[in-house]
Amino acid sequence: MRYRIILPVVAKALLLICLVSSTVFSQIKITSPTFQAVYQRDISGQRAITVSGTFTALMDKIEIRAVPVVQGQGVETPWKDLQVAPKGGVFSGEITLFGGWYTLEVRGVDDGKVVGRDILARVGIGEVFIIAGQSNAQGLKDKPTPPGAADDRVIYIDNYDNDEFGEFKDALTDPRPPTFSKITSNIKTMSPRGQTAWCWGALGDLLVTKLNVPVLFINAAWEGTASENWAESSAGKKTVSYYGHEYAPEMPYANLRISAKNYGSQYGVRAVLWMQGETDGFFGITTAAYQKNLQAVINKLQADTQKRITWVIARTSRASNDRNIPSKPYPAIIAAQNAVLNTPFNPTYPGPETDPLVPNRVDGLHFEGEDQLRILASAWNDALNANFFATVTPMAPVAVPTITTTCVQNNAVTLSLPAGYASYQWRSSKSSTPIGIGSSITVTQAATYSATVRDAAGNSILTPVVVLDHDARPAQPSILQSGEQQACADSSFRFSVNDEGYIYNWFKENTTTPVTSGAIASIAESGNYYVKAQNIFGCISDNSASSKLTVRAKISKPTIEPSGPFSVSASIPEGSEVNEVFVWRRPGSETDTTATLVKILKSGVYTAKAKVTYTIGSNNLVCYSDTASREFKTNEKNEVVIYPNPSQGAYIYIESRDNIKDAAIELFDIRGNVIKTTAPKLLNGRMQIEVGLLPTGKYILRVTGQGESLTKQIVIR
Repeated sequence: MRYRIILPVVAKALLLICLVSSTVFSQIKITSPTFQAVYQRDISGQRAITVSGTFTALMDKIEIRAVPVVQGQGVETPWKDLQVAPKGGVFSGEITLFGGWYTLEVRGVDDGKVVGRDILARVGIGEVFIIAGQSNAQGLKDKPTPPGAADDRVIYIDNYDNDEFGEFKDALTDPRPPTFSKITSNIKTMSPRGQTAWCWGALGDLLVTKLNVPVLFINAAWEGTASENWAESSAGKKTVSYYGHEYAPEMPYANLRISAKNYGSQYGVRAVLWMQGETDGFFGITTAAYQKNLQAVINKLQADTQKRITWVIARTSRASNDRNIPSKPYPAIIAAQNAVLNTPFNPTYPGPETDPLVPNRVDGLHFEGEDQLRILASAWNDALNANFFATVTPMAPVAVPTITTTCVQNNAVTLSLPAGYASYQWRSSKSSTPIGIGSSITVTQAATYSATVRDAAGNSILTPVVVLDHDARPAQPSILQSGEQQACADSSFRFSVNDEGYIYNWFKENTTTPVTSGAIASIAESGNYYVKAQNIFGCISDNSASSKLTVRAKISKPTIEPSGPFSVSASIPEGSEVNEVFVWRRPGSETDTTATLVKILKSGVYTAKAKVTYTIGSNNLVCYSDTASREFKTNEKNEVVIYPNPSQGAYIYIESRDNIKDAAIELFDIRGNVIKTTAPKLLNGRMQIEVGLLPTGKYILRVTGQGESLTKQIVIR
């Protein structure tokens, strides 16, 4: 295998995905950098980048770490603070990384606990190049398929095709925020105008192998252009190609300027790769004219950006306008290019000498097919040598401004940027046109907001993104458990609302201090409660409707007493006021028995707890007392006992140590007349016989059943 994946990191990531809920991931989100963005490293091989994003839950701090995607492709940065005490739903901070290809992870921490996480799978610290020139730099679609990159770290911007046939039609405005992809052999446009992968995918592989960092190419080259077209358009003049094509205003230079002032401003750039001269040579442009034109373009870009950007100038001139006529180099153009390179204090560096490469070109001009394009890529790679990377100071990306948010009058959010920029332009995901031009803007609707600011030179900087998931003022929440609720004394009741991503504070009526917060509230005190929703910007909803909670009084611990010769019973002081039943556990049993009294089947400790059901409408609540216990021994002397004898009230009771199947009772007066009988049934507890209406005197009671027969005289008083 070419690379070895860091298995512990992959395992940790998979475990994180499995264990962390989607709610935790939704609490925080990285919005910048974007996936596969590449930032220009500095001369020492490092770069501090701004990592920003949004969050929706309260957090004490936000932490970050960086892990190389593949072992050896960077230096791991362990967890560190990115921002302490973030406010207003937007976080921002810097992390310094060595050149490499990284996975970034952020996590929000509140009270020592992780409350949110997000992962950016790919971001690079490496090399950024802007390509300019004509067709051997731009690439041509009607030529054989060029080689794409093999390495995932060879990147281009894929969402801005700014030419007469593209979506943006030679626009002079800032490009849309970029998205990034690997250079493949079938790309549509290498933004802003590159037509194919050409030699750049192959060059990217060579550079990545040599440097072990990702590489980003931005292609502003334009087929058929002469140095005059670049110079005239840089001066704002109308220009026409030697082939009769009339360029749109400020083109072709405008694409180069926009690339440097926008992409270069955001991501930095090592150098402009200039490959042009064939048209000038064929049309006989003099050395002086070419030198003047190229120098004018270099000077203009430096003036426009107020940055010193190095130009790597290929010595290129070989051309023929007829495939039947062999191509040839044009020494006057090479001399002009060398003159620019040799001009003192010029920000230039010698690129490849391409004229000797593939002298017999199919159409007399272009490198064609994979083999020839790889030859061109190799020449560029040789020119971009160790001395180049050691001595050419790159243009650094500019600092990203912080953005602050404030709730205004509880129904709007003001977004503010620092003063001092030359211009501000605010955008909304719900509008195709700018929505504001000041340093701050007040918004009310749910949308994604951001701005482009420009420094005094007009270089563009994209601000962090602010996301309003809902309108500025949160909607009034509704407690799902409406009406009157109840809870046992030793527990709490869980009120809840549908979680819309807000901060929910719960209050007891007539108080101003929250009793708890969260979409779920566990409350253990009687009272009327309501909830307010608050967004991360500080805007607060109206109070919800109240819900009532009744917390029941604690149930007394039962008293266990003997109830008969073979039974025990339990009672609580509350008595029949609460309609209690008792839950028993006998010695050696793993199951509970619900009854007022239970038989003593074996000696040991008997336990009981009171069970009370409270009802409010259709709302039933079961509460339990603490558990009481008492030791009892079985009655070994008698098998069936009739008591009390003589009677002491309206009832006498019959108990059996063992259960009697089909037990029947017959009661006779002293003359043998049947007074009362019962149908056969299982005698497994205490059976009561009503005698309160019988005359006093002596009676005979007979108990019969399977394996049992007992006749006994009783006295009724």
